[in-house]
Amino acid sequence: MIRVLALMVLAGLAACSPEPRSASFFKANPEEAAKVAEACRVGAHRGQECANAEAGVASAERAKRMEAYRRGFLKD
Repeated sequence: MIRVLALMVLAGLAACSPEPRSASFFKANPEEAAKVAEACRVGAHRGQECANAEAGVASAERAKRMEAYRRGFLKD
């Protein structure tokens, strides 16, 4: 009986977990992406949101590099 109750509680908690934030959310919020990515690196955060945060961090870094590249052409 206790095992059944414990399983029901765990199933209920799993059903209540929020949807992971999308890669596009993290792309638009690079500070949050960096926080979540760091939490994932140290093991404090897991799941699909880690991959999405890493994608957001990579996107932000790409945008910075592209902006620096473009500015290099405008110095003339």
